[in-house]
Amino acid sequence: MEIKQLEPKDKVLTFFGEFKSATVESAIKEIVKINISDQEYLKQCRQWAIDNGQDPSPAKLTPIEFYLSTYGGACYDGLALHDVIKSSNTPVEVICTGKIMSMGVIVALGAKVRKAYRNTTFMIHQVSGLSFGTLREMEDTVAEASRINEILFSIIKSKTKVTEEQLNEVLQKKKDWFITASEALELGILTELL
Repeated sequence: MEIKQLEPKDKVLTFFGEFKSATVESAIKEIVKINISDQEYLKQCRQWAIDNGQDPSPAKLTPIEFYLSTYGGACYDGLALHDVIKSSNTPVEVICTGKIMSMGVIVALGAKVRKAYRNTTFMIHQVSGLSFGTLREMEDTVAEASRINEILFSIIKSKTKVTEEQLNEVLQKKKDWFITASEALELGILTELL
């Protein structure tokens, strides 16, 4: 039996668009498919090692290269993709290109390795949306938006050098914070500049 891992070219994914159910579902399916294939590969490697009296330590997996360029999109969908990237057994390296804005920053932070080309622009801002209905319904919407905003800012604070003060400034001034690739590297949003 030949034991073979997926070729690196088969582990290249691209996401150039908005985070919404259909686009995120497609990306998640590809990551899951690669993970299933890699887990079978690791299982076969382990069995081969045991059968041949070798060390059954896990084989090294080539990472998924996930090229990302986005203005952002729906928070729930972006958080789903963030979580799948973060929990992937096959390492995911996010390669940022063009624009990584809003939820794009959160999705990128799901990966341990985050690279970007020098002309990539990043942007962080607070959650935005619309609210309709009765006063009570609108209050519920605002409470949920606040909860989601706290989740997003917690991810940023835990994975980067961005401070609480910097995020509070984004909230207080209601501004979009544009960040160059070099600044993103200094802030820990990136791990490498290409």
